[in-house]
Amino acid sequence: MSLPSSMRSITLLTPQTYDLTNPPTSLNFTTLPAPTSTESQVLLRIAATAITPYELSWPAPPSSPTPRIPAHDVAGTVISSASPLFKARDEVFALLPYDGQGGMAEYAVCDVRFLAKMPKGMGFVEAASVPRAALTALQACERLEVGERVLVMGATGAVGRMVVQLARRGVGERGVVVAVGGFGCEVLEGLGASLVVNYKEIEGVKWEDAVKKGVKGGEIDVLIDCLGGESLERGTELVKSGGRVVTVGSPPPRWAKQGESGWEEIEEEGLRKRFFIVEESGKQLEDVARLIESGNLKTSVGLVVDGLTEEGVRGGYSRGLKGGLSGSVVVKIA
Repeated sequence: MSLPSSMRSITLLTPQTYDLTNPPTSLNFTTLPAPTSTESQVLLRIAATAITPYELSWPAPPSSPTPRIPAHDVAGTVISSASPLFKARDEVFALLPYDGQGGMAEYAVCDVRFLAKMPKGMGFVEAASVPRAALTALQACERLEVGERVLVMGATGAVGRMVVQLARRGVGERGVVVAVGGFGCEVLEGLGASLVVNYKEIEGVKWEDAVKKGVKGGEIDVLIDCLGGESLERGTELVKSGGRVVTVGSPPPRWAKQGESGWEEIEEEGLRKRFFIVEESGKQLEDVARLIESGNLKTSVGLVVDGLTEEGVRGGYSRGLKGGLSGSVVVKIA
């Protein structure tokens, strides 16, 4: 099979601050040389990629190539591989590292450490919605213990829905999972939530009061926050003394501490607090694939953009920034 020499892509010219009136004009369609894989990488034909809306405003890492290709959740087919772990025509998915090129293009290279075979029977669009959301949720829930009371903020988003499901597995039937969200709350009980609070529909009371009323003792053991900002602050008020706070909300909270080996857990006001950025892991994606295949983890796609066009991709990012979707925005490339 002859390897490609060029590819269609969407590139990010410069970071840009976005709001609902400021369209993502820094995203542009262009043709680039196709990447070449090393011995530790495979070359992928990208079939679909999921976007992270706020990625466009993040500062470019010093080591990132230019022009940058955004969107790091990918699903596709192996074109060439020097690794015995993967062969041509394998259908795979991955979270590509954020300091490298993303997947908003026809081709990408991926280190085999970050790659896993797609769940059996799953299509490319659905598979592309999985890596970031599932890995973030898995890493956020890794310290949960049976019987704990967990509050999930931003539970109706792509990450939040995964957190609800994995939190239920972590705390078991004896534990409590409280899910707070907006549009799409009706599915959360079926995903494992003990109590669902739709902040958009509460009248006359704060959502915090609904949580206190619905949880024995009126407090929680662990907060897992997917939003940051005010939601993180208000949710923290419900955590018992000695409890834990985990957040992936952007930007990092004021108390977030980054050490030489990454983001560190801190102790503040009687609580253990941890902010983190998801880490790429093919091994963990293999675990995720097994959960999906066994029916123990459900995926969610909120919007599909059909085709790699400047107009369509810009529209997908704009829609993602508005929120209120029932899952990830996925761009179908092939």
